[in-house]
This record gives sequence, structure tokens and C-alpha cells, in this order.
Amino acid sequence: MISSDLSAPTVEGGADLVLAVAKTCLLESHLQTWSEFMASKESLFRKEALGEGEGGEGEGGESSEYVLGWSQVHEEFEELVQRGIGERLIELGSSMEEFGATIASLAGAPTLTLDASMSEEASQAQAFVEILVGMMEFRAFVDIMKNKAKRDYYFDILGMWRRQLK
Repeated sequence: MISSDLSAPTVEGGADLVLAVAKTCLLESHLQTWSEFMASKESLFRKEALGEGEGGEGEGGESSEYVLGWSQVHEEFEELVQRGIGERLIELGSSMEEFGATIASLAGAPTLTLDASMSEEASQAQAFVEILVGMMEFRAFVDIMKNKAKRDYYFDILGMWRRQLK
């Protein structure tokens, strides 16, 4: 998972870095890669793949064998996303450590509705951080993997957001 150092740069100062990474992550080619990865693994998340009475029961009554499999797919997805982020950070002359510190700073910052002085760029960067952190959360990942309509909607939103980023 992305590390978070508490000696983070300021919210405004880190927004440019996060937005540069966001624009790369939201490129159609990246979203297509993520979508294809998820589509290639979706059968592991279907109800018929779970079977009845196999192994111990995981959260929601799923077989613990499948929950373990889901964890592995989730880790693979995290690695895929982090690889893209890491490549962009190298191009920018930055590091995962600096990026982690920046997103920790943005994740803890007040939202635009609470802090009207936050620039639009910082607000957009903060929104990306919230999406990135949410996407990496296991339960949210499993939820969109189990439901193709939710997954399609998620990618539609990311595509729309890509077009809105300045």
C-alpha cells in the first residue's frame, strides 16, 4: 500500500504533484488497463463461483478460500495501480515516499466545503486522493468486482472526471 509520511508538504504545494499523477492515472489507456484487469478476474467474484459449503465462511457468508483469492486479486490490482503511479513519479523526479506524504497531507486536509480558501487544484487533488484511497480499500474493491454495473459506473465517473481535469 502507498506509504504515508507525516512530514508531508503543504496541501497547496503537493496538489501539483498529485494532479500530475491523477492525470496520468486517468488516461484512457490506464483506465482501460484497469478495466481489462478487473474483467479478467470478475469470474472469481461471481456467486456461482463461490459454491455452497466449501471451506470456512468468510465475511458475508463467502468461502474463506474465495476471500483469500479476492485478497490476492486486490493485491494484484494495487500493484498495477502503484506501478503506473511509480512510473509517473519517476518521470516527475519524485518518489513514492514524497507522494505518500503528499496524499497523507491531502487526506487529512479539510474539504473545499469547509475551507473555501483551498484552491481548485488542491480541491481536485484531494478528490483524487479520496478516490485513490477508496479504490484501494478491500471492501469497496470487492463490491465493484461483484457487480459489473457498479464497475462500469465507476469507470464512467473516472472517464468523466478525466475530461474535467484542467
